[in-house]
Amino acid sequence: MLDSRRRLLMEKTPSERVRDLMRSDDLDGAHRIAETELARCGDVGNSPEIWGLRVVRADLLRLRGHVEQAAKYIEACEATCPPAKDDYASLARIKMTRGYCLGHLGSFPRAHELLHEAEFIAKNSGQLELICEVYQRQAMILYLQQDYDASDRVFRNILDSSERLGGWYFKGCALWGIGKNLMIQRHYREAVPWLEDSLALFESGGARLLMATAWSELAVCHLGLGDDKKSLKLLEKALEENKRAGTTHNYLVVFANIGNVYLDRGDYLTAIDYYRRALELAREIQDPVSIEKWSYNIRLAYRKLKESVNRMNSTTA
Repeated sequence: MLDSRRRLLMEKTPSERVRDLMRSDDLDGAHRIAETELARCGDVGNSPEIWGLRVVRADLLRLRGHVEQAAKYIEACEATCPPAKDDYASLARIKMTRGYCLGHLGSFPRAHELLHEAEFIAKNSGQLELICEVYQRQAMILYLQQDYDASDRVFRNILDSSERLGGWYFKGCALWGIGKNLMIQRHYREAVPWLEDSLALFESGGARLLMATAWSELAVCHLGLGDDKKSLKLLEKALEENKRAGTTHNYLVVFANIGNVYLDRGDYLTAIDYYRRALELAREIQDPVSIEKWSYNIRLAYRKLKESVNRMNSTTA
């Protein structure tokens, strides 16, 4: 079975191979192929193949915390080597990548503008898989904006389309996204089945990082349902996986979620320590959404610590 999958992978073009490796979370393998092929051509040219590799290079930069660098790289390549006017996949992925990066940097209006342009191109070209790629980015930016109903609708569009596409990837991501939106709204019991179903699909694809994202969301749910031990165990697994892959943003989110476990336990000093680690990483990668969120959590933990000390003093007075 493994030899068969490897043979099918080698029959694809380098850009198709790196995209498959990205979806199965083999970031190191995708990086090696992308860098080798781009070095071979000097990162010059405007063929669909070269543009596919450039988009993967930008995605890898973003995943490892270099979001602004990823956006600038794609923009610079587009200025010097724009794709052909009939290369719809490249045109859509350029806008999609730039928009997604800008959304993570907090520039939401421009992010949505670019993502809607990418959606228009993808739909006009009739490429369902490409449409779903754009939908994924739209759904996550809406999530970052806390528009959970809109994010849920987009993830459900992906779920409907995944039946026609087949395979585990888009269906698993759609199930995860629906569960994530339920989780963040504290509908923990309702979120768990969606997240568990997504986890099973990620496991079938051997996608360790996607498994780690599902563990993280499930951990939040189990904490909300009162099982802090199970929550912490899942978060520790997710932390190790993201550390191994070097996915800085996911890594800092897990740090913060571990802080939430200790906040719930009333261990405010340990919670503050984890929040500070998350905040330090967020500042390092210039993630404004995370900086605001974890700064708030630090203030919250200090307030609860002060209230706890005041209660203790009042009972001993």
